[in-house]
Amino acid sequence: MKVIIAPCGIRNILDANDMAIYMEDGVRNIVKNAEIYKFPLLNGDSPIEQTKALGGKIYEKETLDPLGRKIHAKYAALNDKVIIELKESSGLRHLNMEEKNPLYTSTYGTGLLILDALNKGYRDFYVFTHGSATNDAGIGILNSLGFRFLDINGNEVELNAKGLYTIRDIDSSKKDARLDETSFTVVTDYNQEFSGLHGIAYTYGPIKGATPLIIESLDRGLRNFALVVEKKIGVDVEKVKGSGAGGGVAAGLYSFLNADIISTIDAFYEISNLKNYIYNADLVLTGSTEVMKGEKLNPVMMDIVDIAHKNHVPVVGIFGYTDNGIEKLYSSGFTGIYPLYKNRLHMDNFYAEPHEMLVKMVESIISIVIDEQYEG
Repeated sequence: MKVIIAPCGIRNILDANDMAIYMEDGVRNIVKNAEIYKFPLLNGDSPIEQTKALGGKIYEKETLDPLGRKIHAKYAALNDKVIIELKESSGLRHLNMEEKNPLYTSTYGTGLLILDALNKGYRDFYVFTHGSATNDAGIGILNSLGFRFLDINGNEVELNAKGLYTIRDIDSSKKDARLDETSFTVVTDYNQEFSGLHGIAYTYGPIKGATPLIIESLDRGLRNFALVVEKKIGVDVEKVKGSGAGGGVAAGLYSFLNADIISTIDAFYEISNLKNYIYNADLVLTGSTEVMKGEKLNPVMMDIVDIAHKNHVPVVGIFGYTDNGIEKLYSSGFTGIYPLYKNRLHMDNFYAEPHEMLVKMVESIISIVIDEQYEG
């Protein structure tokens, strides 16, 4: 029996990792030799922690923050794929209110993390763009990998948004040779325009500390970058969907490193190989805190349910409690839905051995599944 366990956790009671462990215990108590594959589902804004939950390695490296100060930052690896988060070294979290100004912040520190992973032998990178403090179109990252961005006098420009406006030429003669055997994927759900009134400067500039005048400067820099890139290498980043992600990092990596740009959910599947496990599974166990009418459930969980349903794999959800909205979940592909508690009040105030309740519930579910398969 092959079982996929992919829960989100039950808020304030069991986190996703613990829930997966106890679900596994319940399965093994009934089917000792079951093939079990655990994929605890964490918050989508924490890909490094998600990778750790899936059994990946975590690395820590001295690098630079958005303003060039020394810090230590993390990246992760799973199935020979490297997970880089812009926010780790190039994120807003490193800046106080007075320091926020996307004209002067750089992604160079993120490039140093990529270099460290290259030195370790990795050649497959996924760059998550959420939470960046930058608007440099990725020239900081690219410079750390050997690309030089030059002004009208042939001097290197500042590696920030201020430098974008002065770029007139690009020198790739000294790029890291290992890049020719390396693949990059930018992960984002951003689909708006690269520049202009609906572009990244106007949309995210205020969050990163930009005043109206600074926003205009940011946008002029992005437009100049797009023009030079199209002139020099023939790529029109203005027409590339998602190119504005991460302060334009997607545009830079797409243009110079042939990066793909994909959604968060697609990245999860590629990094984890979960789809291949679902195709060969006999059962998927999942679940989260609550089912209520209008309540938005974890999108990855719901996508897993959809994939399993389309491949005729039964899916059972165990939730903290259920209220309204169960019918919609059944129509979405759930085979069975079970609550641990009678209602929210019961869940919030009754903590008696929730792991034992979960184990026993899974035992009952597995017994029912086995009986149905036998009768079938």
